[in-house]
Amino acid sequence: MDKYNFIAQLLGYIGLLCSFIAYQCKKHKNLMIFRTGNEVLFAIQYLMLASYTGMAMNSISSVRNIIFTYLVSKNKSTLPYQIVFSILFVVFGILTWNNIISLVIILAKIITTVTYGIKNTKVTRVATIPVSSFWLVYNINCSSQAGILCEIFSLVSIFTAIIRIDI
Repeated sequence: MDKYNFIAQLLGYIGLLCSFIAYQCKKHKNLMIFRTGNEVLFAIQYLMLASYTGMAMNSISSVRNIIFTYLVSKNKSTLPYQIVFSILFVVFGILTWNNIISLVIILAKIITTVTYGIKNTKVTRVATIPVSSFWLVYNINCSSQAGILCEIFSLVSIFTAIIRIDI
């Protein structure tokens, strides 16, 4: 493995750690902070792996997460922003289109856009199960080793949190 690829994978592994921690958080703000860290690190990794749809989706998501964290903490509606960010995901998904897998990632980001706008972390965890499955397929497609492990660990973390916190 060359140095460049090593750094790309390392960023993904740090993102994996952020993702695992996120789903163990009881508070919306903390969940969103760690999800944002995950998405920033993976955006950089996808750029380094020339997986531009993943990079675009995660870059937009990072901004979305910051805005939603603020709005939810102030008990303000995220609905207008859900619409705006969903449109951005579609537009940038089309602009960075690689293959049908790009469509799966656009759908994943629209699902998280709706659920991250809700303060209920139980809903966020449950809705993120198909999203992590979609990203698992994307990461296999773009050879992101850390991304593959991240989604496997994310799914385990989500199920653990559902059992530990929600049931």
